[in-house]
Amino acid sequence: MNEQSRLKELYRYHILDTKPEVELDELAEIASVICSTPMSLITMVDKKRTWHKSKYGFDTEEVIRENSFCQHTLLNPKEVFVVEDAQLDPKFIDNPFTKGDNAIRFYAGAPLVTPRGYVLGTICVVDTKPKKITDVQKRALQILSKKDMDYLNSRKLILLQNNSIELNALKLKKITDSAPCVLFQLQMTKNGKMKFDFLSKGINSTLPDFKSELLKESPELFFKFIHQDDLPHIKKSIQE
Repeated sequence: MNEQSRLKELYRYHILDTKPEVELDELAEIASVICSTPMSLITMVDKKRTWHKSKYGFDTEEVIRENSFCQHTLLNPKEVFVVEDAQLDPKFIDNPFTKGDNAIRFYAGAPLVTPRGYVLGTICVVDTKPKKITDVQKRALQILSKKDMDYLNSRKLILLQNNSIELNALKLKKITDSAPCVLFQLQMTKNGKMKFDFLSKGINSTLPDFKSELLKESPELFFKFIHQDDLPHIKKSIQE
């Protein structure tokens, strides 16, 4: 696994440190119900931390990656990583989360795998008691992880589309701002009331002493800057 490539893939989703989202919170809760655990998480494994996008029965926002159970899922994208009793597992003997009254004893995490094969994190269930997990429950976690990724992929696509729209709008604004002519969008109601939805900066270069803010406040001033011979044609064009 190329960790740098995996991290780049994670960052493309723009999911880290975002607010809770109901759709993902519900998937985490369903995982707990299916596996009969008091806690469940949807996590993202970052460079030095594991961040919790969704939390059910769990308050911590993130943990140091080296103490994270979820980091172990990165090596096996097709398997559910299971720890039946963390206090008996050599990998977690020194883990601070396996000590104390509310220590983690049971963990099961299904990897969140992107279409390109990279693991972003997990949907996982946690318990303070040792526990076994059935094959049916494992399969359910894998299905939930797929549903989680379906949501994340759709979310990513929407973000990309929104960014593209914003970029195109910015490019168009730069073009209209630099145009030497006047570009505008004007609304006129049936009773003749007018409103400028858009007015390019070109009007200020064409009429240096004119303040475009005045035109937005009083659209009828527009006609005062049109030659009398052209006025009937302009009014007819606007009405059409």
